[in-house]
Amino acid sequence: MKTNLFQKTRTTLLLVAILSGALPQVMAAPVKSGEPAATETAPLLINPGQLKWIKTIPEAGDRSPEYALLRSDPKSKLTMIFFRTPVAVHIKPHTHDLAETHVILVGGTHTFDSNGVRYNVENGGFFRAPGGVLHEAWLPAGSQTVNILESGWVVNWLKGGPSIEDLDQYPPAKPH
Repeated sequence: MKTNLFQKTRTTLLLVAILSGALPQVMAAPVKSGEPAATETAPLLINPGQLKWIKTIPEAGDRSPEYALLRSDPKSKLTMIFFRTPVAVHIKPHTHDLAETHVILVGGTHTFDSNGVRYNVENGGFFRAPGGVLHEAWLPAGSQTVNILESGWVVNWLKGGPSIEDLDQYPPAKPH
């Protein structure tokens, strides 16, 4: 089972590399553990033990969703984060100045609402909201995603940012 999950995750991350334009950098040369951090001329390697997880709702303790910064380009602002949710969570309505992409690695169906349309994205699926497009999401417990934010890790919240009341929330029967 672990091998299958590893293979699926590796395949999905390769897809993310292709979609973000990072494939030539990733494929350039092997990086050995313990070597210096990546530069613009070398690949970037981050193993799971090196991820620095940050809680989005610190007061929720172990129930808080978390993210780890994978990469942020200082010139283009393109940012890649790894996001995980120990419990079901509602991501309140928001926009980004430029597009946001979600690649679902694990966790079942993720639900997005945008402009009155419901999108159900399954494991291995891909969802992209263009810049300025209002959207919100409901992520199931145990989900893991890679998010690509073209305008950096900046969120324009319409109804306040993440809070305790967002935990254990599921999508309403109909989009609102």
